[in-house]
Amino acid sequence: MVKLTEIRSVLEKEDLDTIYLRHFQWIKTLIPFWKEAVVRIAELKNFPIEKRDKHLKSIEMSLELMPAWRLKKIKYVDARRKEIDSAISFIRPSSFTPAILKYAFAPFCMNMIGILRPFLYVSNSYYSDEQVPTVIAQSIYEIAILHTSFPFNTSDFVYFLPAEKSIHTDNPADLDNWHLMMDTVGKALQITPLIEEVYKQAAEIWKSYDRPFQWEYNQDIWYLEEENLSQQLHDLTVKAFHNK
Repeated sequence: MVKLTEIRSVLEKEDLDTIYLRHFQWIKTLIPFWKEAVVRIAELKNFPIEKRDKHLKSIEMSLELMPAWRLKKIKYVDARRKEIDSAISFIRPSSFTPAILKYAFAPFCMNMIGILRPFLYVSNSYYSDEQVPTVIAQSIYEIAILHTSFPFNTSDFVYFLPAEKSIHTDNPADLDNWHLMMDTVGKALQITPLIEEVYKQAAEIWKSYDRPFQWEYNQDIWYLEEENLSQQLHDLTVKAFHNK
């Protein structure tokens, strides 16, 4: 297992533009899913084709604009950022109807947003240079979550952290409380083997960080209906929070 603080420590010693461009190669491996998600969600929502295509165009545009903004090759235009952000928000599960949430791809979408939006904000320099290594380190683990087909929206897991613990504080060591959170969830929900798979995949990604490999996922997720585990988890985490 490689800890978040270990990854961040290595990244902090490297040139920021080098870090950014290397991680951008990993982001590009996620673009096919983003596009397919937009198409499938638009289909399920009976979304106008011209509006769907506008989101798809924004996705394509993001591949040119994000690195160009970060490297100061072109002037940053906030209207373009909002268009890209809108294409990200389109795959947000909180906007899904029950008819969409029943499909296997739904939990992947929220975890995908947890990668795409922070990277967009790194690209437009919303995050300070000091914050970038932390954001990238967390993104590596988020990519591992996608690669392992982890069936939950991890944003709810924070409820399982002990009251005195936090991940985002002024203490750099607190970043590793993310692992405490995941381990606690693993025991509470009896999904420790799934958590261990995420750790294993994150280590594999980090080992191959200079050589991005494609994310291969089962195409059945677009049509496979399954139990809404994320909603069940959300209910459990809210209960855990109130029982603290």
